[in-house]
Amino acid sequence: MKLKEYIEMLKILAEENPAALEYELVTSKDDEGNGYSAVFYGPSMGIHEDGEFIPAALAEEWDREASESNAVCLN
Repeated sequence: MKLKEYIEMLKILAEENPAALEYELVTSKDDEGNGYSAVFYGPSMGIHEDGEFIPAALAEEWDREASESNAVCLN
């Protein structure tokens, strides 16, 4: 899914359920809903490959460039 698609879904959710704008955010542990936890961090850009995520702010520590970012981590 692309960020623009996710944002569009959030817009629709907020339009149809304005009270939800005041709800807490949670994230699921896995796709089967085996656990949930609160979202504490804002989104961050970075490099996602081979199942790993390198935040853009730490790219140099991994001998990478922040300009290589190809993903947004939601939590």
